[in-house]
Amino acid sequence: MQDSVRAAFDEHLEATRDEPVYVILGVQGSGTNLLCRLLVRIFNFSMMLDRSLVYNAGARLGASPTQEAIAREIQHVTSHIFPGTLTRKLSKYAIRDNEPFVGLGHVLDPGGIHSGADLARRVYSYRAFAKKTRLMGIKSDDIWETIGAIDEVLPNRRIVLITRDFRDNLVSITGKAFGPVEPLRAASYVKERLTPYAAEYRRAGDSAFHVDFAALVNSPRQVIDRLAQHFALTPAVDPDTVITKFRFRQGKIEKWRALRPDQLAWCEGILYDELVEFGYTPVTASRTIPDGTVRAEAVVRDIIGRVPQKVRHLAGRFKR
Repeated sequence: MQDSVRAAFDEHLEATRDEPVYVILGVQGSGTNLLCRLLVRIFNFSMMLDRSLVYNAGARLGASPTQEAIAREIQHVTSHIFPGTLTRKLSKYAIRDNEPFVGLGHVLDPGGIHSGADLARRVYSYRAFAKKTRLMGIKSDDIWETIGAIDEVLPNRRIVLITRDFRDNLVSITGKAFGPVEPLRAASYVKERLTPYAAEYRRAGDSAFHVDFAALVNSPRQVIDRLAQHFALTPAVDPDTVITKFRFRQGKIEKWRALRPDQLAWCEGILYDELVEFGYTPVTASRTIPDGTVRAEAVVRDIIGRVPQKVRHLAGRFKR
């Protein structure tokens, strides 16, 4: 049985040798999850959501790793794909949707892996193999930290960058369980995360596609059609049948208008270049950069405001 699975996977791996990996880039709160669900249901993508577990393992290995390093990274990846109780409770990289990886260990032979790219490709391909599809995608929220290794880890890739009006993006983050709760701090958070994504999007040229969150919510079929045309993708099902079953929340647009005028001015000042580049028009008459005192006060408010958030997060880990 093991031999037959390996033979079938090797055949799949060879048949999909030239298939790119689609990398979904976006700041948390920008609509990456919505976009991924649409890609899975309309095009039958195998979408890996692993907070960069596999990608980072590939980045650590690089182009010429030792066999010992390869074995170590295989063990690290598999221990998080099939986590024990402690790993599941304490590690943010623990995978819970691991059914598509049953049998993965039979195809991760250290002797057949010669680089970080080989390791990443085998893991992503195995999930696609289990899902009976050729299309591979990843959404890794933490990839901004190691995106400089993307040429080595994913030499054959396509970039899909989704942006949400960065003012709405920062407002969304202030209500999340993981990030800043103070608007100015959230604006800096968005800028920090977006910068490497935008750079990779620009660098990718025709191998990249930009999705605007508002357009995806208001005109999903048009966005899907443009993405399909750009990458020559064929829907696996009727897109309208899928879209009609989705809940697109138009109320999530222009929530930034509830910000105080001074907060809005400072947030627009922090994100001015990004707003202009991606077509989100600032409403403040002139760019206003918050001074050191304003920023320091925002840091203090954020630290105080995040105490309950951190307590809830810690408690939630041990309830799993």
